[in-house]
Amino acid sequence: MGLVTPLFLVLAACSSDVICPDGQLAVDGICPDATDSSTPPTDSDTSDTGPTDTRDPALPPVAQEPDPVTFPDTISTLSVAVRTADTQYAGTDNNGLFLCLTETEAECRKLDVADVNDFRVGEIDIHHFEGVNLDRADVDRVEIRSEEGDDQWRPECLALQFDGEPVHCADGLSDLKFGVEDDELQSWSDPAGLHLACSSCNPTGVTHGPMLGALEPETARIWIRTDATRRAGLRLALTQELESAEVVAWADPSPIADYTHVFEVGGLTAETLYFAGVEIDGTLDPDTTLNFTTPPVLGTPGDTTFSFGSCSKYDDQPIFGPIAEDEPDLFLFVGDNHYANSDDLDSLRWYYRWALEIPERASLVRQTVTLATWDDHDYVGNNTDGDESGKSTALQAFKEYWAHQDYGTTDVPGVFHQYAWRDLGFFFVDDRYYRDIDDSLLGEAQSAWLLDALEASTATFKFVICGSQWTLDGSSDSWASFPDAREELLEGIYDRGVEGVVLLSGDIHRSEFLWLEQSAGYDLLELTSSPLANSNSECSTRDGQLFCHDDDRFYVRVDVSSDDDDPWFIASLVNEAGDELETTLVHRSELTLAR
Repeated sequence: MGLVTPLFLVLAACSSDVICPDGQLAVDGICPDATDSSTPPTDSDTSDTGPTDTRDPALPPVAQEPDPVTFPDTISTLSVAVRTADTQYAGTDNNGLFLCLTETEAECRKLDVADVNDFRVGEIDIHHFEGVNLDRADVDRVEIRSEEGDDQWRPECLALQFDGEPVHCADGLSDLKFGVEDDELQSWSDPAGLHLACSSCNPTGVTHGPMLGALEPETARIWIRTDATRRAGLRLALTQELESAEVVAWADPSPIADYTHVFEVGGLTAETLYFAGVEIDGTLDPDTTLNFTTPPVLGTPGDTTFSFGSCSKYDDQPIFGPIAEDEPDLFLFVGDNHYANSDDLDSLRWYYRWALEIPERASLVRQTVTLATWDDHDYVGNNTDGDESGKSTALQAFKEYWAHQDYGTTDVPGVFHQYAWRDLGFFFVDDRYYRDIDDSLLGEAQSAWLLDALEASTATFKFVICGSQWTLDGSSDSWASFPDAREELLEGIYDRGVEGVVLLSGDIHRSEFLWLEQSAGYDLLELTSSPLANSNSECSTRDGQLFCHDDDRFYVRVDVSSDDDDPWFIASLVNEAGDELETTLVHRSELTLAR
């Protein structure tokens, strides 16, 4: 048998190029060894292109961590956190308590939240002082002084932040007794001066939240509050394994906003379950984990459940338990969400924190998209209007403690905004910021915004949310005091051909459903839900009233089905025990201009 000439030698004999055994063209007549690491990679060889990106496309990009925060040498904002001891008779709202950073009285600041019964047993009070203008190098003490008080006060923990930076923390102070008796202190200076014997007067760096805000098919908003300016990162994953999850948004909460922050994360996928948690200084806080499912693409018909209510004053608010058990897609706070009745910024913040410390309420906002408007008590005070000098302060606090898409417009301040879920529209109006200006409740600019938004909306049902009742049979603190402005607004709705409008309200400490008869257009259904946690006021008979209840605490649940030929919803009045008291069925065809 003769020798068989290899094909590559035959080809080489017919060409000046040299073909190597592996089929590649020789370089300068030399074939590289098959095991030579210098062999150029083929298209399938990724050894020189770095690691393959295996991140699920449903996850947003990993966020690049920003540079560390630098703090100024001159103190602009001083934050003070004080926890009163959890022992009998430790608390007081009587004594004048001051924190001093130097010997001069000018650097002593009174620890007093103006409109709050502060220094209560076992509770933490927060004080912010802006415009301090004190060089850090001049701080020579951490001193507490007690003046003008005849009550005893005992602290447990004291923490200071200079422009957000933790610079002092001392706990285990309950042996200190301040007062006017011989065995009580009028002054005490920490012998260690500025030092960090503890990390915080709070159990963890995240003091409040998380709260799930305005959720969209591709965007999530998650609200938190920290105890100081600490590096906070939001981890996001498609499973519960958050220990290895990447950070998709970073924050360094500031004292200017009471250390609140909203993580806004885009690049999500509609109808997808996500898991989230917050890390503080690189460590995941297990108490901050939550999960949410992004809604369908806007305009998608289907089933939606939302609940709403107003007037939550009492320290105990068990009604949020049955609301959470309903597992609504949305919960809407419709005003009087707390009762600060104040234009003092620290007082307003105190009441927002108080609300988020109520266990059932905190649990609900953690698992449910939560949106709000305000009414008088969480604005500035009872029956207050647009002439109040403190309204911009109230607006600042409101914006710090909710996680909405918008607050008013660029040119028109306020808490009004709109939100869409599936094919439903929610239009929150501000019934306080412009009240009584030009004999209006909403003001000219906000009314124009509302009409434009309603006209542009293609929502099957358009829920318009106002703290005040819409009925002309309402109280003096309702739309009844502005009949001309009300008539002009409703005529605008009909003139623009807007259909499917439903009115939501609160305020009156009783719950009722009303059909508001209109001479033109179509009759409007008003659903009033009140109170969530407050006393009751007596029902009265009104035209178009379906029912009224005044002997319990209530919320309203609305179950919508919008993919039927004639979309419908059922509005149910539910009490504190979770008992369904009344229901009303409404079809879309009842809310049309051509009935």
